[in-house]
Amino acid sequence: MEKPSARRAAGLPEPGERRRLREQWGLTTRQVAVAFGVTPATVRSWECGRTAPRGGRREAYRRFLAGLAQHNAVDVPGSAGARPAAPVPRKAVPPSPPSPPPPGRVRRLRVLGAAACAWSLAALWVILTCPPPL
Repeated sequence: MEKPSARRAAGLPEPGERRRLREQWGLTTRQVAVAFGVTPATVRSWECGRTAPRGGRREAYRRFLAGLAQHNAVDVPGSAGARPAAPVPRKAVPPSPPSPPPPGRVRRLRVLGAAACAWSLAALWVILTCPPPL
């Protein structure tokens, strides 16, 4: 766990403030996690103060939080001074059809199929032509 002075030196707000900013803007931990390429559990850990982001991710998270804090409550969707935002309808996205396998794979599958057929025929020939054991 890092020291509070190190946290402030990086310019990150306190852990409770991180969560408050995210919730004020109506963002889920999953949305933030996807944006930063981490798991929702990692975002929750950042917001509890157990851990903090490192490297380039720390700077990106600091700028993200600064952007959220920069706008006042009037600009925040769903706040007292703002007009409530209408829910955005989600379109049902049909599953995409499976893509055809690459040509090299098709050739390998055909060769494997032919080999399996040849081995099956050879085994059948041995079974039919060999005399039964006494």
